[in-house]
Formats: sequence, C-alpha cells, structure tokens
Amino acid sequence: MTSTSDTQPRRGWEKREAILIAATEIFLRDGYGRASMDQVHSRVGGSKRTLYKHFPNKEALFEAVIAKVSSRALAALEPPSGEGDLRRALLKMGTDYVNVLLSPDGLLLYRAMISEAPHFAKLARRFFEDGPGRASRYLADYFREYKANGIVDISDPQIAAEQFLGAVRGDVHLAAVLGVRTPSEQLVNATVSQAVETFIRGTAPTSGKVGE
Repeated sequence: MTSTSDTQPRRGWEKREAILIAATEIFLRDGYGRASMDQVHSRVGGSKRTLYKHFPNKEALFEAVIAKVSSRALAALEPPSGEGDLRRALLKMGTDYVNVLLSPDGLLLYRAMISEAPHFAKLARRFFEDGPGRASRYLADYFREYKANGIVDISDPQIAAEQFLGAVRGDVHLAAVLGVRTPSEQLVNATVSQAVETFIRGTAPTSGKVGE
C-alpha cells in the first residue's frame, strides 16, 4: 500500500516533468523572448502557485530545459559498459552524441539559443556551460583516465575533448541546424568513424598503436 508521504514526492516530480515537457515545446517553438510563463501554465493547467513553486521565473524554467537536453548528451558520452576497446567506445559515444544533437529537441534548442544569444548574454553563457562546455569537461575526465593508464598520449585532455566533439559534429550538425541537409545514418557513421580514426592515430603512444 502506497502511503501519502510516498505519493506526494512522486506527484511533485510528475508535475515538474509535465511543466518541463510543455515548456520545451513552447520555448523551442516560439523562442525564449516570445514564450511566457502564462503559456506554460495554460498548457499544463493547475495553479500558478504550483508552477512558480517549481520554477520561480522564466529564466529558471529555460535553464531547466537546457539542463534536461544537455543531460541526454552527457548520457550519450557514457562509455559502453565493460567496453575495453577505445576505438569501439569512441565510435559508440560519438555516434550517440551526434544523434542527440540531431534530435528534434537538440536542433530546436540550438536554433533557439543562436537566435536569443545576442539579447540574453547570461542565458547564452549558461547554455554553453551546461551544454557544449559540460559535455567537453565530462569527456575530458575520461581522457584523463586513458592518459593515466598510458592508453593515449594527450598533453591537454580538455582541448582533446573539445577537438574530438567538434570533429564528430563536423558539418553534419551545422547543416542540420540550418535546414540545408538532413544527414543520413550512413553520413553520421562515416563522420564519426573518420573523427575516431584521426583521434586514435593522433594520440597513439610512441610505443605502439591505440585501440588494437
């Protein structure tokens, strides 16, 4: 039997998720500047007090939307469980990461931030820190482990992480953001594969090759 004390936190979590889902659709459709808390309230219903209890203002709500999408990108960079081969791990991580960026939410969020950044400098900084910056820092931690174990020869893991993520995005992501081209699965795989091979060769210790 579920107690009242158990159901209340769950209801609070479900309400917060409903708010985030509605806010994501509204922000990404209308942009940060044109979206409003009233629009979100109209979509989810309930009391305004509940909405503001979870998110005190529009900026806090948008930051939560950014964090939610960014968390999916971070999850994509999780090395496969039990994966000891660096090449295979990077192929999976790179492919999953690009697919998050190319998802409808990922593309719309990026477009919204590019549009709003000149008008909301603080929001732009938060987006970068919680999005691309957070992803590169996260990956850099793994590269430090690889370096410590002698698997790769990297002078600066943070720069290496930024370069690797930039390489796997390539023009594939920009073309999708601009609506110029919808990348095929084959193109995504080829772009990531080439980035991984370049990384593997460029970071191989002098004593031998990496990932083999």
